[in-house]
Amino acid sequence: MSDRTLLSTVRVENILRDTLDALEQGKNEMYDIAEHARQEFERLQAELEEVQVDVGQAISTVEVLEQRFKHARIRLYQMSRDYDHYSEQDKANAYREAERIRESLAVARERERNLSQQRRSLEVSLARVEEIASKAERFVSQVGVALNFLAGNIRDVNEQLECVQVKHEIAQGILKGQEDERKRLAREIHDGPVQDMANIALRLDIVERLYGVGRFEEAGQEFSSLKGLVKTIIGDIRRIIYDLSPMALDDLGLVHTVTRYVQENCERQGVHGEVRVVGREERLAATVEVAVFRTVQEAVNNSLRHGRPTEVLVRLEFLGDRIGVGVFDNGVGFNLVEVRRLLQEGRHYGLVGMEDRIKLLNGTLKIHSAPGQGTRIVATVPL
Repeated sequence: MSDRTLLSTVRVENILRDTLDALEQGKNEMYDIAEHARQEFERLQAELEEVQVDVGQAISTVEVLEQRFKHARIRLYQMSRDYDHYSEQDKANAYREAERIRESLAVARERERNLSQQRRSLEVSLARVEEIASKAERFVSQVGVALNFLAGNIRDVNEQLECVQVKHEIAQGILKGQEDERKRLAREIHDGPVQDMANIALRLDIVERLYGVGRFEEAGQEFSSLKGLVKTIIGDIRRIIYDLSPMALDDLGLVHTVTRYVQENCERQGVHGEVRVVGREERLAATVEVAVFRTVQEAVNNSLRHGRPTEVLVRLEFLGDRIGVGVFDNGVGFNLVEVRRLLQEGRHYGLVGMEDRIKLLNGTLKIHSAPGQGTRIVATVPL
């Protein structure tokens, strides 16, 4: 390695260290913002629930007073029609009662208007704070990906990659792939377990209020419903953990893990999934098994998410000096020219991640597709 390359590497590492410090500080500050925003969100949410209860009570009060005022006016009309049949005291009392109800009704209507306005204001504030929290959390996640990448052993990577340009392209691809995978995981957790947990928190408040007013049977029914929701959340979390780190890969091998993954995910989408094995299965290096599994995982996910297939077929070929993997579907397909352009620009993170994993193992990956003709993804990795 030349002095010029060493000098360049030292300069890069110094720049990276300075960048790491700045990113870490920014990440911590943004994390505090996200945390405070979430706390404010929870406070506003609790306040909004109380206001909604108050609005309901205010509406009920207005309805009751309107009925009473209507009856009072009818009473006054009857007295005016049969004026001589009522004493002056009776007429005065009826008038005072009607006036008192009218004033109470005016106050109740004003309170209802104020509470409704307060509710609308809280809803706007709640949406704004949630948006701030979400943006801050996305920033923290993205910076975390950058920190993890930059904190890696750059010197080792430099020694393994002979071409600086190739190193840059693959590193960028890996970074984008990691970021996309983490975004997907964060989105899946936020849209699934986190939303369900927030729902549980709200419904537990309802249970508490039901118990507080002595409606024990309704509270028990709500609590039983919550138990089912908790079981669903546990199942979702277990599935996410499995997708993130398939422990069965170490214990049961590539074929079993791929088969389980394909069948479970296809069945969940109502799609026929099948895995075919060519050759005699053998245990491979951990890096190869992980790369093959992630390739299948990404290809199947893309197919189920975008392809709208009715059938998905995965082939694993143990060929002695190499392993082949193919993922085929009969979905809607896509414009391959457009996808190749996105790949060249590094904008299709899922496919970029697949390509980079295979390239790092000196393998090849090919994509075949056309609108209305399904998709075929074929990869080969030397052993």
